[in-house]
Amino acid sequence: MTNKYLPGVISIPSSLVITAITRSYPMECTITVNDVTQANTYIEGQLVRLFVPYPYGMFQANGLQGKILSNLGSVITLDIDSIGFDEFSVPPTGQIQPASMAPSGSRNLQYNNTTDQVGFQSLNNIGN
Repeated sequence: MTNKYLPGVISIPSSLVITAITRSYPMECTITVNDVTQANTYIEGQLVRLFVPYPYGMFQANGLQGKILSNLGSVITLDIDSIGFDEFSVPPTGQIQPASMAPSGSRNLQYNNTTDQVGFQSLNNIGN
């Protein structure tokens, strides 16, 4: 059996840019991939942390951690109730860091031969 090659990224997987978030339960995040990420490799059951800068409006979501309930390519559903949150809107381009989601913790680290996917890992491999 040979080892599977994984492309080099800052973390496995890299963070994803959020372009929209619904005010609902469960929360749905529309994402895009960047030049570093190149693909959405997030999996159901994975925990992610949201980064939503204040100018995006939905500041209540900033720093929240949620479990991925489904991943439909450009739409990721999270186990977060955002019904009472402010509206999310992308501000005009400028010096603002984009809203994003990133892996949280270090579970699901093993390669899954059935789905051909790898969970995420943190730098110190300490987490939930």
